[in-house]
Amino acid sequence: MFYQINQGRLAASEQPVASMAPIAAATLVQAPAQPAAVRELCHSFYEWGALGVSPGLIVAERVWCNAEGALAFYFHEGHPPQPLTHVGIARELAAWLVLLDKWIETAVVVAQAHARWDVEALGGALTFTTPAFLPPALVAQRPDNWERVAYALARAIAADPPTGATHTAQPGKSSPI
Repeated sequence: MFYQINQGRLAASEQPVASMAPIAAATLVQAPAQPAAVRELCHSFYEWGALGVSPGLIVAERVWCNAEGALAFYFHEGHPPQPLTHVGIARELAAWLVLLDKWIETAVVVAQAHARWDVEALGGALTFTTPAFLPPALVAQRPDNWERVAYALARAIAADPPTGATHTAQPGKSSPI
């Protein structure tokens, strides 16, 4: 079964949307990805976390998308999506960013993630951006990029927050950045 978020609801279908392809074969990742397309993919992934549902194991074989940024995940029959764990979407987000970075320039991936998720969410993802927490199949897939993504995420977190976000220290308390 293929699951995607459609108008704020989890939707299931026997087949993916006709324009979708496995991420490794998708037009979006075959040509130089435009930031707008990556932004839409990140938005589609963000919706899973906003709904409180895990997209499951983040590996290329399960991820289907199209050039418009629609996103679906394949689940084996009888194993539907589950609620997020106590760490929220952090673990899945780490794997998502590493997966996107297999085909899309790191700077584009991290910039779009920084625009979509707040510093706290990115910091949570950074915690899981290591082979100890990433799916083994994702780590084994070339290129070996988890470390590059971790460094880029750390730099983004250390930089100024995205436009519109405000982080101010309160008297007697340290700043969250």
